[in-house]
Amino acid sequence: MPPKRKRDTEATEAAPSRSTRSSARQSNASTGTKDASPPPAKKTSTRKKKSDDVDEAAPAPKKAKTAKKPAAKKGKKAADDSDDTQSKSQPPPTLVSTPPPPIPEPAFDADPKSLASEAPLPPPPASAAKPMAPKPAPATKTAPAKIEPYSADRAASLFKEYADDDEPDVMGPENLGRFCTDADIPMDGSLPLILAWQLDAKEMGKFTKSEWTKGTDAIKISTAAQLAMFVKDLEQVLTKGKLPKSTSKKDPYDRTAVNKYAANPTNAFQTFYMYCFNYAKPEQSRNIDMETSVALWSVSLVPKYPIMAEVLEFINQNEGSYKATNKDLWSMMLEFCTTVKPTLEDYEADGAWPTLLDDFVAWKKEKATNGNGTSE
Repeated sequence: MPPKRKRDTEATEAAPSRSTRSSARQSNASTGTKDASPPPAKKTSTRKKKSDDVDEAAPAPKKAKTAKKPAAKKGKKAADDSDDTQSKSQPPPTLVSTPPPPIPEPAFDADPKSLASEAPLPPPPASAAKPMAPKPAPATKTAPAKIEPYSADRAASLFKEYADDDEPDVMGPENLGRFCTDADIPMDGSLPLILAWQLDAKEMGKFTKSEWTKGTDAIKISTAAQLAMFVKDLEQVLTKGKLPKSTSKKDPYDRTAVNKYAANPTNAFQTFYMYCFNYAKPEQSRNIDMETSVALWSVSLVPKYPIMAEVLEFINQNEGSYKATNKDLWSMMLEFCTTVKPTLEDYEADGAWPTLLDDFVAWKKEKATNGNGTSE
């Protein structure tokens, strides 16, 4: 079959080996035809089979010859075509991340583990460091626990420290306020009144040297810290009727005076309460104004008797109706708090109560009847 022989001949010519070309020339000289002899065909059978595959894939002989030349020359174009063919037949390469450059080793020879264990850790940043809590001052820490025995000279020196410059025998309002601040005695409660009561002061807002000397000698206290503890403990006796338990094995000050008041707190409170009226009353007057009375009641009676807060509410709502407080009204106010129940069920309207208290009881009952919290 001529077409088949033609493909065989072309395949033989396309083979690049020297032995295939020599066999083809000998065959053409002896027979005068293009039939290949059996021995050469066996030697080129493998390459011939590969060439046949290439020829069957090629649509025309000319294209097969054209493809042959680039393969023989092995030029740049053939290499590019080969690369394209391989790139189509092979899967895309896997991307590999480039590792970071190696960290240079130290210039000296040393074991990294030993370096890690021996090298000191760097200090933390300033922002991350936690500030250390400040230590309390030695004086503040040891003052309450330190026992100072009474000394008349120490008490005199303490008074001199806060005495007025123009009157060395007087501790006036300004220096009295400074002393209470330094001693941690609040000025807006009953503690200054309790201190004045223990010193038996005669005029509001000032202490004389004589009052200071007699008072501190009576309670056997000569330091500001102990004086503050004394009046605070005495306040607990007056308002709650008992002395707070001491947290130390030894008393921080002489408790003889405060223990005496704690033995009879009701009598102690009555004595203190009546002292406040005489302390606030002007020397040439028999009364104290209602504004001063309300201020004193708010720090003396209200903490002990809650109903007194409603009495003050009534007085403030009727401002101007009651001008002053005499000694009778002052004492009857304490009796009202101690004898009448907060519900007022045992209040006797025909009793000898002051007019202010009669008006208060009527206002409270009307307030409860209306149920709206206000009187008409």
